[in-house]
Amino acid sequence: MADARTKLTPQQKIEMARKALQDANQGKVNPEGFAPDAVMRGSLAPEVRGRDAVVGALKKAPTMFEEFRREPHAILADNDHVVALINLKVKSRGRTVEGQQVLVVHTNDQGQITEMWGMIEPEALKRIQGS
Repeated sequence: MADARTKLTPQQKIEMARKALQDANQGKVNPEGFAPDAVMRGSLAPEVRGRDAVVGALKKAPTMFEEFRREPHAILADNDHVVALINLKVKSRGRTVEGQQVLVVHTNDQGQITEMWGMIEPEALKRIQGS
């Protein structure tokens, strides 16, 4: 069990999330930001389990598109959660789609992601998928 002194504050978790989103726009994903048994679920990918698989999926996602940018509009946190409201811009097959995405994250005391859900607004998701 983690020592209470190692527990990150919500503000520290917000700063970590902001940096992680900035890094992701540059194709960087820090494996240490994820617990070994991390789970990811999202609009664009099926459920992924385990640190290596989650990191691999996050690195692959931007390569599936000509452009894939996430700019945080707001990041909120408490002791167990981080929620990022994101302006999403995706360019695929010459079409640009802008929409909103919500990332909901459960974290451990050290700020590592244990579970993550990424939801894209339905109309934008349809346009991204070419429907």
